[in-house]
This record gives sequence, C-alpha cells and structure tokens, in this order.
Amino acid sequence: MNGLAQLSIYFGYKVSGSDRAYKENQDPYSKLKLLGVKIISLNKYNQSEKIDILVYSTAIESNHPELIYAKEKKIKCYHRAEFLNYLIPSDATLIAVAGTAGKSTTVGLLGLIYEEAGLNPTVYNGASVLNWVNKTKIGNVRLGDKKLWIIEVDESDKSLFQFNPTHTLLTNIGKDHYNVSELIEIFDQFKKQTKKKFTNLDELNYSRHNVPKNNLIGVHNETNVRNAVYFSKKMNIAEKTINEAVFKFQGIERRLQKLGNFRGMDVYDDYAHSPMKINASINAIYDCYPEHNVILLWRPHGYSTLNEHFSDYTDLFNKFIRKKNNLLILMPVYYAGGTVHIIKTTEDLIKNLNNMYDSSQFLTTFNDVYLYLCKNANSKKVLLGMGARDPDLPLFLRRIAK
Repeated sequence: MNGLAQLSIYFGYKVSGSDRAYKENQDPYSKLKLLGVKIISLNKYNQSEKIDILVYSTAIESNHPELIYAKEKKIKCYHRAEFLNYLIPSDATLIAVAGTAGKSTTVGLLGLIYEEAGLNPTVYNGASVLNWVNKTKIGNVRLGDKKLWIIEVDESDKSLFQFNPTHTLLTNIGKDHYNVSELIEIFDQFKKQTKKKFTNLDELNYSRHNVPKNNLIGVHNETNVRNAVYFSKKMNIAEKTINEAVFKFQGIERRLQKLGNFRGMDVYDDYAHSPMKINASINAIYDCYPEHNVILLWRPHGYSTLNEHFSDYTDLFNKFIRKKNNLLILMPVYYAGGTVHIIKTTEDLIKNLNNMYDSSQFLTTFNDVYLYLCKNANSKKVLLGMGARDPDLPLFLRRIAK
C-alpha cells in the first residue's frame, strides 16, 4: 500500500491513509510524510476529508468503517491491484513477475538491470531494493518512465488477474496459499492474459548458464538471479550491463538481509513464512555457515496459514532441531486485528515437536527473546529471524544487531 501511495503522488494525487500499526516516527510512515502523505491511526479516523477514491488491500475486512462510509457516499473503491492497473497506461510495456516465491528479489534485480541499461523503468515491488533505500526513499518503488513498468503480481488473493501484462516472468510454483494443482490453473489463466511473451518454468529450467558474480546467498537466490539474467537477455539487454547490475545488486530488505552482529553472532532478517520459504532460507544459512549452529526465531504471521500448513511446519522444525545445538524460538501468532478463526496456535506446534534436547522454546515477548539470546549467543552460532507481518520483529533484530 505504501508503494501505491508513492505512485499516486507521482501521478498528481493528494494522498492520505490509515494503518493499524501507524507509528509517526517509524519507517515507512516517516518517509511517506516527507512526500506529503497524511497518515492517521485507524482508531482516530474521521470522515471530514474530501475523498475521490478509496484504495484498500485484501487485509481489510468488508465491514471496515472507512469502506462502509465510502460505499454510502458512493466514493469509488478500488482493490490495491485494481488501482495499480488503473494507474498504468494501457499502451505501456508492462513486465509482470509472478510465482510462489522469489518475486520481490526478481523484480528488484530486473529493475536495477533496466536502470543500469538506461531504460528508466517504473518499478513497483513488494519489498525495498536496498540499492534504492536512503534517508528519504523507502526503496520499494522506482519512479521512472510511465510507459515502462516492472511489477510484482500476487497470486495469494488472485489479484494478478487485474493485469494484462505485455510480458510475464513466472519464477516457480510451490504449495503456499493454494495447492500446486490450483496454482497451475491460476498461472495458466495468467498466461492467457499475457499479450506478448510468457516466460515459463520449462524455458527457465532449460536455460542452464553460469550465474554472474553476486552478493546474495542461497540456492534459491541463484535461481532468482538466473531467471532475471535470462529474461533480461531475451529482452536484448547487453550481457555486460546485466552482469554489472547483478554485481551491484545489494539484495532486498528482509530477504536474508544481514543486519550486523550480536555478541559474536551474525544476525539475519528474513520475511519467510511458508514452510517452503523457511526451508530455503535455513539451507542458505547452512551453506554460508557450514561450521556454525543456527538459532532460528520465527513468528507465525497468521492463524489460517499455521493451520493449513501445520504438519509441514512440524516436520520442518523437527528436522531443524534434530541438528545438535540448533535452537528454535517460536513466538505467538501475530494478530493485527480483524476477523480470525483460530484452530491451531504456536503452543500446539511446540507440543508437536520432539524437544528431546530442550532445543525449542515458546517465548511470548521480545524481552524474553533478548534474555534468551544473551544466554545462548556466541561466535559459533548464527541468528536467523523470520516472520512476515509483525513490524516489531525486524525492529527488534535491528536493535540487537546495533
């Protein structure tokens, strides 16, 4: 949503918004304020401002007071993806990156490759590109030519169907929000909506070439780099330019981002939330630190996801704690408000783990986590913090890494 706020300012709109997690002096809110975006907490919402368009995300319930008010006043209401499509000119070149995982990294790298090639793309990404982050810029949007766009599209709520891109790059298909057979149907439909070129998995898998030198870790990131390089070559960008951009690419915020060090222990922050993504990030740390043990801190981002993948989480974490001297810290499910149906909890997950070495802990506050890390951190371990929605998790990791 903050990316849409940035794009809306670029297109000449006056923008305001509300957020459950609003903190005035915290990013991204402080940087949006610099752009002239007025932000209020949800519980301070008032309906006095003149509003022409209301834009909402899938996370907003249908009985939200702002939505109800907008519909009563016959204000145009757009879903996030619908409004993004509304902003993109119909004659623009639109490159969409789809897939279960790796979208944000691939979009960010493609954006940097196109920037280095002098093509001046407008980029809308699900996470910040570290090359574009500074004191005033959030980094998840690059404002450029309005006739050339590179965007991340989302299958989790099927909002990708809002777009008819000229080109699509499909990164991969794996069980996450839907089972694989449903995802295949979703991406097959999106292929039909792609006007010119749909770069599919078979094509990418057969494009075996060396990965240029880069700063990312993990086999999954090698795949992301390979996909972006292959696509860029197909779009006739010079190989030298591509390789230079790949080498300059610093990565994506909260995607295996190395933050610093705590008591001799390197600290990483990662957005991974599904079993497939968590496993990929754990393996990346194993490859990078073969002589170290791992402390894994994970906060589930939602009750429905925990329930849907409960057995997969159980298998994954049992495998993790079987490695002697690995430590697992699980926190309560992050709840941001709204409607929720609770079936499984973190406590249920802990009970299903084979905790024979006292290697898994259920800790309810970040202060508890801090005290636990003070006792267990050393130079022979690596801390991997993971979770999707809780804004305090990355802040905690950054505080201890300082």
